[in-house]
Amino acid sequence: MHLLTRRNSLGAVRAVILLWFLLISAAFTVKAGSGDLWKTVNGECVPNQQVHSDPAPCSEVNVSKGVDSGFAVLKDGDPSKPHAYLLIPTLRIMGIESAAVLARGSPNYFDDAWASRSYLVNLLKAPIAWDMVGLAVNSAKDRTQDQLHIHIDCVRSDIRCTLRSKENVFDNLWSELKLPAPDHPYMTTKLATDSLEGSNPFRLLADGIAGAKDLMGLETLVVVGAVFKDGKRGFYLLSSRHGASVSARGEDLLDPDCQLAGVTK
Repeated sequence: MHLLTRRNSLGAVRAVILLWFLLISAAFTVKAGSGDLWKTVNGECVPNQQVHSDPAPCSEVNVSKGVDSGFAVLKDGDPSKPHAYLLIPTLRIMGIESAAVLARGSPNYFDDAWASRSYLVNLLKAPIAWDMVGLAVNSAKDRTQDQLHIHIDCVRSDIRCTLRSKENVFDNLWSELKLPAPDHPYMTTKLATDSLEGSNPFRLLADGIAGAKDLMGLETLVVVGAVFKDGKRGFYLLSSRHGASVSARGEDLLDPDCQLAGVTK
């Protein structure tokens, strides 16, 4: 009887070990490669810039104020996004949920990303108006890389059209914007300024939407250039929160075909 009990106990232990192994393996599979972006920036781009004054494989490495405040610009390696670029901090920052993006004195990475749209323009070799460009950060639940990165690409034509038609609805407060199907609604606000300097979109999101500061990891954030009816330039900020049936992948509001510029893959 004691032998049988012992065998049952050993079997239970083995089952637990096997389950633990399977869970660990599954977790590794899901996260495999999620550090590749950081390895490229930290292991290649920054050292190459510092030693050889060559940011390769990045297009740019700016560490003029130190690595902790710098950024790199890298061509998106996804073949389905032939024109897209990424702006990546040279500081280890996991993503939108990191306290570093809201810390006092932290770099305004969206401002740097907006300036870096010049790489997109140069690659497209086509006229790209102010309101044809969008920047996006996906939520922690909807990203593939565990290093903060801002997608730089053309905005979808239907998104630009919707924002234009709703200009009079928005002010500096966040309100719901219903987008064309199959997109879900986004919270949206308007910035009547032609510069993001002094206006950090991460902070505007955290302070402007109820609960966002405590749930930043569930939020996605998109910045789209705007040309208002009076001819002045500004921005729209859009955010959505990850839920059971809602992804928070603001990157989906961007257009890899860049149809607004008459370009296709």
